[in-house]
Amino acid sequence: MYPESPFLNTLVESQILKENSCLLNELLPWLCEAPTVTTYRVNLLKTTVESFTNIVQQKLKEKYTEEPKVFQIPELPEMVCISKVEEPIHEDIERKEVIVDTSCASAVLRGAHIYAPGVLAMESGTKVQEEVSVYADLTGVCKRGTSIRLNMPHKLFIGIGVTRMQRYQLYNQNAAMEGIAIEMKSTISGVPTIGNLSSELALLQNLPSIVCVRVLDPQPDEVILDMCAAPGNKTTHIVEMMKDTGIVVALDKTIDKIRHIDDKIKTNNIQSVRTFAFDATKSFNDKQETTSRELLIPPFAANTFDRILLDGPCSSLGNRPTLASKLTTRMLASYPNIQRKLFENAVPLLKPNGVLVYSTCTITEDENECIVAWALKKFPQLRLVDAVPRFGGFGLPNLGLTEQQCSCVQRFGHTNISSKNADTIGFFIAKFVKNN
Repeated sequence: MYPESPFLNTLVESQILKENSCLLNELLPWLCEAPTVTTYRVNLLKTTVESFTNIVQQKLKEKYTEEPKVFQIPELPEMVCISKVEEPIHEDIERKEVIVDTSCASAVLRGAHIYAPGVLAMESGTKVQEEVSVYADLTGVCKRGTSIRLNMPHKLFIGIGVTRMQRYQLYNQNAAMEGIAIEMKSTISGVPTIGNLSSELALLQNLPSIVCVRVLDPQPDEVILDMCAAPGNKTTHIVEMMKDTGIVVALDKTIDKIRHIDDKIKTNNIQSVRTFAFDATKSFNDKQETTSRELLIPPFAANTFDRILLDGPCSSLGNRPTLASKLTTRMLASYPNIQRKLFENAVPLLKPNGVLVYSTCTITEDENECIVAWALKKFPQLRLVDAVPRFGGFGLPNLGLTEQQCSCVQRFGHTNISSKNADTIGFFIAKFVKNN
């Protein structure tokens, strides 16, 4: 467990905790810890799991005397898992210090190296190839370019790295905006520090996100809508499960995010995806009678899609590790409103007998069980079905769902991780079928 973070105090003192009883005190430290298992989704259209596993094992062999375990979970045949490193890490050795912000620190604790823009402070006289202690500035008081050692409160030791750049490369007028500045050797999380191995062959992706598309169960030649597609990881997974047949429509209202999805599509030579910079809360056109496969341009007519993935905007309170947060009670309250608007567009767009999967990467009740209960009441044509394959626990009781309905949804969290589930982020998945 990591030392106490101001993030914990912020949540404890706020209405966020009072209004969401699932955010129990024992859950808060868990949110500040990184998942102990790293997962990659292999693109089975480009390579094999065995081939990518060999790449991972070679990387681990180059770095560790005792290699972390690389393993698979049979129900998710496209996934490769990497266990944590058991080697101890020592903070008490005297080294120069480097300070990074909380966003960079979270990535480091998940196995990333530190790139140039992430370095807030580096002590004067630090040389290339020098071993340094890396700290996270949890309160945001460190100014970029600081050259002295800071004895500030809430400075969290996160690991040991080796410098690849000097101060002048980071902070002068022509400072580097890319490239690895600190190559990490080890971190307090124990996650292997091999960087991000994502490529067209495989993608670093959280286990519940992989499960989510498995629950959707896309079939070849279907017409599928990904309502809030950015950054496109689930979109490409849908394509791979459909073997790049049929049509996948990917929406996101931010044009820059759509460009990133387009880049992934181009890199992977995908043919079946159509992307649109469009607000999914306005994706249903009740005045249009039909939408042909050839003219799938938003907004769409009723009964257009075989399956819909509604992985909507949420408070992201399941992401781990979370070392700081600017989330306010007002911001938190805004998400269910957006999620309901997305449902109101998704349901009429779904064909009879079509499948709708709703998911979030948060742990709050208002965005998970309460939204499902609202949807079942608002749309009697929806039927909640078992979200399989099952890796998470059941939904929380006394939130408008019956015991049987709670058993249909999947909630990933500290208090109800199933025995076969690798340690992962907080997440929620619900699956609906639209009646005739």
